[in-house]
Amino acid sequence: MEPKKPRLAKTIGWFAIMASALSQEYGSGINVVATTSLGTYPGVGNLVPLAMFIAGLLLIPKVFMFQRFGRVAPSSGGEYVWMSRTIHPRIGFLIHFLYFAGIVAAMGFIAYATGSTLASTLIDLGIKSGAWFATPIGHLVFGLALIWIIFAIHYSGVRSYGIFVTILVVVIIAAALISMVVGFSTSPATFEAALSSKVFHGPIPKTTIPPLTYTAFFGTVTLFMFAYGGLSAAPLLGGEAKNPKRDMPRGIIMAWAVALILFTLVAWAVFHVMSASDAIALIQSKHSYFATVPGILSLVAAPIVGDALSILVTIIIAKTIAPEMLAASRTLYAWSEDNILPEIFGHTNRFKAPDFSLFVVSLLASLFLMDAIIVGVPVVVVRSVSILLVIFFVGVGVLNTAHKKEKKDWEKEISTPGMIIAAVAGIIVTIIMIPSVIIVPHVPLLLQPSFQVLLSLIIAEIIYESAVFYVKKKTGKNLSEEILKSLPLE
Repeated sequence: MEPKKPRLAKTIGWFAIMASALSQEYGSGINVVATTSLGTYPGVGNLVPLAMFIAGLLLIPKVFMFQRFGRVAPSSGGEYVWMSRTIHPRIGFLIHFLYFAGIVAAMGFIAYATGSTLASTLIDLGIKSGAWFATPIGHLVFGLALIWIIFAIHYSGVRSYGIFVTILVVVIIAAALISMVVGFSTSPATFEAALSSKVFHGPIPKTTIPPLTYTAFFGTVTLFMFAYGGLSAAPLLGGEAKNPKRDMPRGIIMAWAVALILFTLVAWAVFHVMSASDAIALIQSKHSYFATVPGILSLVAAPIVGDALSILVTIIIAKTIAPEMLAASRTLYAWSEDNILPEIFGHTNRFKAPDFSLFVVSLLASLFLMDAIIVGVPVVVVRSVSILLVIFFVGVGVLNTAHKKEKKDWEKEISTPGMIIAAVAGIIVTIIMIPSVIIVPHVPLLLQPSFQVLLSLIIAEIIYESAVFYVKKKTGKNLSEEILKSLPLE
């Protein structure tokens, strides 16, 4: 296997890395999932903000490991490279394929969800024709346009992407501030009066909150791992950072800190104004839109404020596709570098963007959009499972490396006492959290996270074995052994 020359542009700084992660994190997770999680785990009640905060704190081992790996082994493959070099290439590929599948599926789901959000926003603005965006054809046309416009931004180079996500940080901060100001300044009584008069046109339906259980609380915490999923995408910019050893750790830590603060305060503000019983009443009725952050605040904020927030949230949810497309395309690029995928996946255009990988990811996202329109398969819980598995196996990789007698220089950097403690903590967190979501109550087998995880792993194994066979036939070499020899160039 001949060495390859660098093909990606090295133009991204720490702020763009932070902005990329935050752009993926602050979207449907806080604006929709934070409140609608009560539909799956009603027993958590008014402890949703606490669950959001604990979910962020439980990621401290992940943040510590990621920032250290990002400093000593930056690459476009991120966690795939770390797991494949510290454990085994097959394991690294299988686990990261699960993450990749969740990311691509989420792109289609978000393209679909944005159509619904846009329709609600336009109707609230008095544009009744906006309801078209919530029809199957509207979902398809708008969703495809959204995916391929973001493809065009990526195609023009990572610098354009960096500028794009940096601008989006301003939008995120503005939406968060509006949510907090309205939420904390409004009394629950005012909200219930608005809910009764504007939504139910009468008494609010009575609901019973089940007793709090371990499964309900930690199931909610694990579900919120999805909200912090952008942290897993940050390392995938390692191949395009100007100074990765400095910028990657700083970007990862800042993304986690900002997300933790914003998520906790916004969730707290929302549940200050709305009780869990009111949220459940909305979810169980035909008014589930009002169980979202923009829906809740639109009932009590001044019309101009509610309209502004609805527009901002629509943009925020839509923009989540951009960092997800980056993460998925750079994953394909990294697999191509390791000869698991054909060389064409590593091709770059004149802007030094991996054009073919971007095209394939956009095509897959379009197919998942159609799936969301026709079938409506949920992806949130599967994303959470994949994120937890990545933490677990990155931790296993640290422990495995620490026990090696002979270490390379970069391996010594990830074998410190602090990394070992973080690895053990990450493994423990995963073991505690996964049982609460691997099987979801009252969900058909085909939609169970456990079944979808198994299906993804089978597909990944077929792809890896095909690559092993092809490389052996073409060069006579063992693919896994070749991958283990060194870190990828980018």
